[in-house]
Amino acid sequence: MSELLEAARNGETVQRLRIIDMHGHLGVYAFAIPDIGPASLVAAMDRVGIASVVVSHMQCMGSDVERGNADVCAAMRAFPGRILGYCSLWAGAGALRVGREAEKCLAAGFTGLKIHNANGFPYTDPSYNPAYALADHHRLPMLFHTWGDEREFAQIKELAMRYPNATFLLAHGGCTNEAGYAEMVRLCSNVYLDLAYSAAPAGLVERLVENVGAGRIIWGSDVYFFNQAQQIGKVMGARIPEEDKRKILSTNALNVLSRIRNGPAEKEVTT
Repeated sequence: MSELLEAARNGETVQRLRIIDMHGHLGVYAFAIPDIGPASLVAAMDRVGIASVVVSHMQCMGSDVERGNADVCAAMRAFPGRILGYCSLWAGAGALRVGREAEKCLAAGFTGLKIHNANGFPYTDPSYNPAYALADHHRLPMLFHTWGDEREFAQIKELAMRYPNATFLLAHGGCTNEAGYAEMVRLCSNVYLDLAYSAAPAGLVERLVENVGAGRIIWGSDVYFFNQAQQIGKVMGARIPEEDKRKILSTNALNVLSRIRNGPAEKEVTT
């Protein structure tokens, strides 16, 4: 049994491994979630052994992103280094306002951008361009909701090639169309797969590692939607080398965050 799996089964926190959750959320959504404050999230992280989580607000899919970003900023200040922030953006606000919101969030210490197409706007909407340019200049990670749709892949491929210095994280990697996700990683050197997916089918992590390599996969839980303990378990229990598990849970995320230019996140989470 691997060291990581044995520690998890014994209910122990993992020593000497700075686990980074690259896909989390805060705030009220359409279903009841008890005790949704940032202190509760940090307490849950402590029980599992997670060092830091990068969150966007539950309003990342709606027009009220500025209020959501303000809530995330407050959580970042309450728990520096433990809670990091993705800036959510609303294309309907227009390019000028989108750019100003991204600049404001970056100045406040946010780590990256979260873009969701459930708001009705394609990822290539021109209103996002000022934020994408900012992400490219500062080498920020950007988390995109994906669900294996070839149209999403085509849009993100275009953006990844246009903004080569930014890091593109494909949320819910492998949920459907595993071949499409693998092709995206092969075509774009700045694209990584995020593992957040509630179903956690047997063998998915092993297949993704085989097809794209452990160095291009990051771990995200999608907390509060999903339980961090359940989401980390599929990596701990995967039949892959121990070093690959460490890359997915820690090393790859730390490398992505360390690339950020003129941002505080790299100092806060780097060992």
